[in-house]
Amino acid sequence: MVKVIIVGGGRVGIRLIGLLKKRWDYDVTLIEDNKEVLQIIEKKYDDITIIKGDATNKAVLEKAGIKEADIIVAATSIDEVNLLIGITAQNYNLKKIIARTENPTHIKMFKKIGLNEVVSPELTTCADIQQLIINSNVFKINSAGKEDYELMSLVAKSNKVVGKAIGEISPSENFIIMLCYKNDEPLIAQNNIVIEKEDKITILVRTKAAKKVKKYFTKSGLLG
Repeated sequence: MVKVIIVGGGRVGIRLIGLLKKRWDYDVTLIEDNKEVLQIIEKKYDDITIIKGDATNKAVLEKAGIKEADIIVAATSIDEVNLLIGITAQNYNLKKIIARTENPTHIKMFKKIGLNEVVSPELTTCADIQQLIINSNVFKINSAGKEDYELMSLVAKSNKVVGKAIGEISPSENFIIMLCYKNDEPLIAQNNIVIEKEDKITILVRTKAAKKVKKYFTKSGLLG
C-alpha cells in the first residue's frame, strides 16, 4: 500500500483524491486548514484520513503520518506554503515530494532547492500529477543545487520595503518572501500584507545575492 499525503483540499487536491481513490493500492491522507472545505470533502470521501491543521507546522505533518508516508503532494494555491512544505518534507524519508506552483516562473527555483517534481496547473493536468504519483520509477528527492538558495530571517528597516505590500516586491529575481511576523505571529506571505518597520521577515534568497538582499531589507540600496 502506497501512503500519500495531499496538502490542500482545493480544486487540484480534491481532483487528485478522486483519481487516486479509483486505485485500490493507495492510502490517502489529506491535510486542510479550512473547516468548510473539510466538511465538503468528508461528505464526499469517507474512506480517507483527514487532518485539520497548517501543514507548514512539522507537528501537523507528523500527525498526518509523514514519517511513514511514501509521497507528499503540496497542492495548495499558495506558492510560499508549498515551498515551505517541500523544504520541511526533505527532512523525512519520502520517495517523492511533489510541489504545486501557481506561477510557472517559480518552477526553476523550486527545483534548485531540491524539489525535482514541480507542477503548475497552467502547464500540467491533474491526470499528469497522478502519473507522477503512480509512476513505478519513484525516486528519492535529490538535494543537488540546495546550496544555491538559503533561508534568511531579518528585520525590516529599510524604507525600500517598509510600507510596501509584499506583492509589490516579492517574488524578485533573487528572493521570495515566505513569512512575515506580526506581533510575533508568523503569517504566510500574502500579496496584500504590508511590511511595517521592525517586522521579522523570512525569505528564500539566492545565496550569491544574500548580502545584497540583506542590505535591501535592513539598510538603504536597491536590488539590481
